[in-house]
Amino acid sequence: MFEIFYAKSVSKDVRQIDKTAAPAIKERIEGLKSFPDISNIKKLSAHPLADFRLRAGEYRILFDVDWQEKKIFILKIIYKNNLTFLSIRYCLALSVYSSEI
Repeated sequence: MFEIFYAKSVSKDVRQIDKTAAPAIKERIEGLKSFPDISNIKKLSAHPLADFRLRAGEYRILFDVDWQEKKIFILKIIYKNNLTFLSIRYCLALSVYSSEI
């Protein structure tokens, strides 16, 4: 089983999520503990922020995986239409993770 960690900036993302979508997103993130045996995941190629994307309704959860340590790092939760506007600068700003939102 994998352990889930959140980038500090994810707490800001959570505040912007539609309250009706929040429980489904939380459930999908908890499902990542059994990674890679879950659906709606796509391996991203040449993405400036993350290696994987998980679909959760109208939202996308961007994350990285440390296979050796069995850790998943949630980097960004974003509404799917805003995904294209992610800045590479955001990628550089992520450096510290915590195990709580």
